[in-house]
Amino acid sequence: MGLSEKRVRKKRRWGKIFEYSSYERSLMVGDEYEKILKELEEDYSKRKTVVVTPQEIAAKRDIRVSAAKQLLEDLEEKKILKKAVSNRRLKVYVKAWWVGFF
Repeated sequence: MGLSEKRVRKKRRWGKIFEYSSYERSLMVGDEYEKILKELEEDYSKRKTVVVTPQEIAAKRDIRVSAAKQLLEDLEEKKILKKAVSNRRLKVYVKAWWVGFF
């Protein structure tokens, strides 16, 4: 999986020093993408929890949100997951057989 680097930025305001930290997430290429796709496919076919978001996958797998969106779209094409709710900012996916309940 992608290695991430933690960046710490210090800023001085009103006599106090505040620390801001952010992660630089890595891109996925070729074999790594296929490996994560297979893991997700197996995981979500067995998983009891039904709701999945790209942000959840990005946080757990330490990848970028755009890569997580692409993974979820591929799982949707394979009919493992289906898009339940979609708007401009957030897409919520559920297991394919749960769609009738929403």
